Amino acid sequence: MNIIPKVKNFTENGVSKISPEFTSDEKLGFCKKAFHRMVFKLYDIRLTEGEGGIKLLYDEKLEKDEYRINGAEIYASDSEGARYGLATMLQLMERKETGFTIKNTEIREKPDKDFRGFMTDLARQWHDFDILISYVDLCCLNKIKYLQLHFTDNQSWTLPLKSFPDAATKGRAYKKAEIDYLVEYAYEAGVELIPEFEGIGHSKELILNCPDEFGNIYDEEITSASALTSGVDQKIGRVDNIMCLGKSGIFENIRKMLTEIADTFKYSEYIHVGCDEAKHENWNHCALCRDYMKRQRLTSTKAAYTHFAEKIIDICISLGRTPIVWEGFPYEGTENISRDCIVVSWENVYQTGPELLESGFKVINASWSPMYIVPPKTKDALHIKRDWTVTGDNWNVYEVQHWASGSKAYGGLGLTPHENVLGGMLCQWECTPCEERERVIDLLSQTADRTWNSKDFYSEEEYYKNAEKINKLSERLYKKRE
Repeated sequence: MNIIPKVKNFTENGVSKISPEFTSDEKLGFCKKAFHRMVFKLYDIRLTEGEGGIKLLYDEKLEKDEYRINGAEIYASDSEGARYGLATMLQLMERKETGFTIKNTEIREKPDKDFRGFMTDLARQWHDFDILISYVDLCCLNKIKYLQLHFTDNQSWTLPLKSFPDAATKGRAYKKAEIDYLVEYAYEAGVELIPEFEGIGHSKELILNCPDEFGNIYDEEITSASALTSGVDQKIGRVDNIMCLGKSGIFENIRKMLTEIADTFKYSEYIHVGCDEAKHENWNHCALCRDYMKRQRLTSTKAAYTHFAEKIIDICISLGRTPIVWEGFPYEGTENISRDCIVVSWENVYQTGPELLESGFKVINASWSPMYIVPPKTKDALHIKRDWTVTGDNWNVYEVQHWASGSKAYGGLGLTPHENVLGGMLCQWECTPCEERERVIDLLSQTADRTWNSKDFYSEEEYYKNAEKINKLSERLYKKRE
């Protein structure tokens, strides 16, 4: 059956014609608006209320996230199952004149892994707001549950905040009304947004815009050549991409920021708080940071780095949200970080996926290859392979890989099958919308198959035999952006 992700259990018996009508049980009626919208975008037909078409029915016997299809009838016991059944129905449908035909099938299934994600980098290259809408639609179609929005980095800060109005990059930030619309749109589609605020490192733009709240004050005698390779001259001293650990009110300001993010993304269970690749050695050259480390008895900047991460993570937890961080914080002090925090395993240089699992962390697999979409050209000559594919690399949620020999995942590194491996995430980094479009459409459905199914997924050959329909639908969604 040419359905992506691969359907676990099904029988197929011919084709039936149905009218362009839809009806749903009142317990599942909240799924109606997004489904009507998707059908119109994909097939240019507006559904009406009626019994002659698709029916969404409640079945309390089905498990959480499970759905069942029998012909034009979809059964579920909760919103997740209902939305997955409707996503499958979108691929079973074919437009015929003023109505549809559907494949006569019996299907019953649920996902193997809850975390099936896509992350898009909005800080390095500007993405018009309508592209974010299209990515919600693509996630909905592919049964990708989470869409992570990398709003902030050294290059720009695209997330508007009332608490820090100067943080946003002029001319490269979304409007508050746009974000509010996106939150509701994604909620209706059953796609959970993960806002990302890059804490500790990757904060150059925030520091430039809000130096008094977040910037280090470095020793005057320190030069950019000797200590601050990414520094820029400011009146207050030298500023680079790492937040000041010892700044008065730093944690209160982070709490204020995260509180507003949590309020804005009111349906989101997770907030990503960064915590990777910070140039912690620079704290040795800031009197405020040296004094803080002395008072807290932190014997190295590595220990201070993990301490900073611990503080941000605890703030996020106190707001009732689950924090996610990148693998990238040092090992020193890791024992103090809450195991309620989830770690994205990507480079396997700082701490490997197996090491994180052994330490008791929950892990999301986003291994550099093949789960990173990067620009076709880059200054780093070592990035040799950019045409990898999820199926071609035979990736699965229990396999982390890296192209660089300096990574412990070079050549592949297995993760023990465990419930703490939550799933996987495809990541788009640094690309313009034009550069990423085809790669996202192709690799997102591959990722969907390999995360919905942790074992019995399509081979590369099988995938390309069955992916034609979903890729055409994805192209149509991208062109029909709002």
